[in-house]
Amino acid sequence: MMADLLTQTPNKARFFTTGFPGRNVADLKPLLSSLEAILIDVRMSPQSSSVQWNREYLKILLKGKYRHIAQLGNRHSENEPVAIQHLALGTRILVSFGMNAVLLCECGEAQSCHRRIIAHELKRQGYSVEELESWK
Repeated sequence: MMADLLTQTPNKARFFTTGFPGRNVADLKPLLSSLEAILIDVRMSPQSSSVQWNREYLKILLKGKYRHIAQLGNRHSENEPVAIQHLALGTRILVSFGMNAVLLCECGEAQSCHRRIIAHELKRQGYSVEELESWK
């Protein structure tokens, strides 16, 4: 019984990480619905040369299920070491929602993306975190 208490997460919220290269924005709504989750944009600046990945488009598409947490953004470009704006504050904001969330970034590979650092921190805090290989 005590062992079960120690292995439980502090909150039932689950977190998922993913990148959008090669993905179809139309798959986001069904994905979020199936995971009972909101989308958290973890890009420092949620802009893209593809209009469907810009903050304003995502806000309209997802309505109240889109949030941007700039504190979880990477201050450096892809050729520099990762420097998350404010990891502690960003994760506090994230978990304060008390909801399942998909953390979205523009990087295709999790290994080279700052979202792996966010995932590591959430796991350290006892949360369930999974990289989404597929949106189907």
